[in-house]
Parts: sequence; structure tokens; C-alpha cells
Amino acid sequence: IDEAKSILAAYGKGLTVVRIDEIESTGSAKLRLRSMVEAMNIHLASDDRVITPRKTVKIFDESDRHKKILAVHFSHFNDPTVSGPLVDLGYLIERLPPPDSESVELGLKYCNNEVCYPGIIIIGDIIKALRSGKHDLSDIAVGSFATGGQCRASCYPSLFKRALISAGYEDIPLVALTTSKKLYEQPGFDLNYKQYIYKAIMSAVYTDAISDMYYATACREVNSGEALAHANKHFAPLYEGSLLLNQASILETLEDVVADFNTIETVDHDLPKIGIVGEIYVKYNNFSNNHVAQWLMERGHEVIVPSLLEFFLGWFVSAEEHIKSNIKRQNLTWLLTQILEPYTKAFLDKTGRVLKQFRYHRPHQSIREIAANAKKIVSLSHQYGEGWLIAGEIGTMIENGIHNVLCLQPFGCIANQVTAKGVAKRMADKFRDLNLLFLDLDAGVSEVNFFNRMHFFIERARQSYQNNRFMQV
Repeated sequence: IDEAKSILAAYGKGLTVVRIDEIESTGSAKLRLRSMVEAMNIHLASDDRVITPRKTVKIFDESDRHKKILAVHFSHFNDPTVSGPLVDLGYLIERLPPPDSESVELGLKYCNNEVCYPGIIIIGDIIKALRSGKHDLSDIAVGSFATGGQCRASCYPSLFKRALISAGYEDIPLVALTTSKKLYEQPGFDLNYKQYIYKAIMSAVYTDAISDMYYATACREVNSGEALAHANKHFAPLYEGSLLLNQASILETLEDVVADFNTIETVDHDLPKIGIVGEIYVKYNNFSNNHVAQWLMERGHEVIVPSLLEFFLGWFVSAEEHIKSNIKRQNLTWLLTQILEPYTKAFLDKTGRVLKQFRYHRPHQSIREIAANAKKIVSLSHQYGEGWLIAGEIGTMIENGIHNVLCLQPFGCIANQVTAKGVAKRMADKFRDLNLLFLDLDAGVSEVNFFNRMHFFIERARQSYQNNRFMQV
């Protein structure tokens, strides 16, 4: 709607938006249409339209190649997965600090109020950074991304451009990490996607392993903060670009990471386990989900967070399902999945053998096993948002004895509202002992209501845990 308004306004025309749903007043719709017709008649009578060229941000070209790219904070444990390979490929990346309330306020100011909550936060983050005075505005570029799928993240470059123009920063070029070079014009960002994907897989395996070790250790550590300090120490080489992103280097380094985490003093006891699933941003971003993982650990629970790599490995299953369902023909993308999947599986098997040395190691199911669990609940053709992955992750957690699951969705993410809550009844019918809580997150969410529901959730989890222990005795 914003883009359509902007295009029409450049030619002196207006846009009328008529929303129709089950609670919309037909009188209101008719009034808008009458106003539109009257405005058209006035314009036709006077013909005094003024054509005004649209503003746009500077294109990132070869002259900008040396500039520092500001990268928004995604997640403490997953930022290196995205930025590490870019550093390794020679780009200057500066990670912005985690978001805060100011990020939300600025995002609401410079975004359409119907943009998804993650979009509001990251756009607010960028505007906050540009206003901070900490950066030489002539020597930076803004980093964004576009997924190219059924997600508002596919529109992020356009949203970023509108925000930059509205805030007066149209001279700053925008860089977008996209799933296709055709999605966004940026001649100065000629990324070698083959190398980037390889390095991204290497860094994802590394960061996911550290994340697993952190969550398993932090809830048992004797000295508070020691697990986080160890995690940060091992992230540093990836941020600095000193960690070689190849199989041999990752496997060798992970052996040292495992040995290091095993030295942390802990109290060895079993804890109630809670899985966290949902939309990719709010699942991993601590600010957007009210630091829910930390909150749970402080109350004596072990948190199980799916690996980031699982989200991307779902592509192997989805591409194949497109062929089986006659949605797409066999093409280059499908062929690429056939080549990459066995290669990736072999590397994950090698990684698993290294991680077995970690004292609290919990093996991950393969993406094919997760998909098989999803298929018991929903068709694998459901691929909007996280699609079938949420059902698959919940089913896999239950299979592994984790019956308490928190599912997080952001405001504005219609795809995940449907594919998450849409499977609730089937899940409840199939898994009678499932304790599943859906929580929505947005700029106006009440923390009191949020944590009140969380208290009821963990009380059910605690009772279930005690009952299971009693039955075992």
C-alpha cells in the first residue's frame, strides 16, 4: 500500500484503500468510494497534476565496496552465521548492539503500522544507529536481507529504503543479502553465493554447537555467567575472521570448544525441559521474546532451542516436496539440493561424533526425521513461514521426551500464525500429554500478561516433571 501510494503520488494521483472483512462497515466502504469518485472528477476538471520524481536511496556500486556495512542484531548466538562468512569474503561488517525500546519507537515511526514486529525492530535499529553520531555517514552502508519467499522479509529492502528516505538518509546506500541477485540491484555487492553458502553452513554448524553447549551448561553452572563467557570467547575468532571456515578447521576447533565447556563447574542434576519453537526471529532474538530463555533457566528449567541450520536444511525437503506435489518441475534448484544434501549430512555426522564428547550432549534428529514427524500432523506442502517445520520440531521434541513446548509468533507474521496455531488441535489430539503454549509478541505486548501466562505454563511443566519422576520411582 505504501509503495502504491508513493508511485501514484509521483504522478499527482491518489490511492483509495477499501478493506473488506466480516466486521467492516459497508457504509464506510461506500463513503470511501464516493470520495474517490469526487476526487477524480475534481482532478479531471482542473488537470493540475504535478509530476514529482520519486526519491530513492543511493545504489550500492563499486565505489561503495570499501564502505563499512551496518548489520542489525539478529541473535547473540546466530549473528556470526550471517556476518562471519561476509567477513571471510572480505566485506567490512559492523554488528549493531541488541535492540531496545528506542528501536521499537523509531521502527513504529518509520514503518507502516502493519509491518511485522521483526521488521519494526530492525528498521528502528538502523535509524537509531544512524542518529547516534557514532558513524561517519559518508563511509557506511546499511545491511538488509530479502528472503524471496512468502514472508514480509522479502519486502525488507523496500521498507528500509522508505525508512531511510523518510528519516533523511537517502544518500546512504543499502545492501541486501538476497536469495537471488535479481531481487535487488546492487552492482557493488557481487557476492560469490557458492562460497557464501559453503561458509555459512560451516559457521552455522559451529554456532549451533556452541548454542547447544551454552543452554545445557548455563542452567547447571555453579558460577553464574561462566557459560556465556566461554561462548563469547569462542565466537570471537568467527567475528574477527581468524577462524577458517572449512570442514577440517571447524571440526578441530569444536574439539577444543567441547573440552573447554567440559571444564565449567556444574551441578549434575536432571531438570524439567522446555522446548522453544516458532518464527525464526522471535525464537532466537532475546529482546523480542522478553528474554524468555534466560527467564526459564533462572527458574530451574533446561531450555531446548532448535538449531538455526534446521530452518535452512528444510529447503532439501521442501524442494523435493514441490516435485512430488507437481507444484514445480525438476530444475537447477532441485538438482542443487540433490548434490548438497548428502554432502551436508556427511559433515553433520562428523560433527556429531565430535560433540558426543560434550558431557550433556543431546543429538539432533536429521531434517528428514523432523519432516517425517511433521507429516504425521500436516502436509509438507505447507511451506509459508516456517511451514511444516514447527509441527516437525514439536513432534520431534515429544519423541525425545520433551512435552513442554513454547511456540512464539510475532505480530504481523500471518504465515506463522496459521502454520503454528493451525496445527494446535491435531497436536492436542495426537499427543495427550503435550503442554503447548502459543505466545504472540508485538510492540504493545503486556509483559504482565506475557509472564502471567508463562507462570501457568511452567507450573504445568513442573507438575508433569514431578509426576513422571514419581512414576519412575
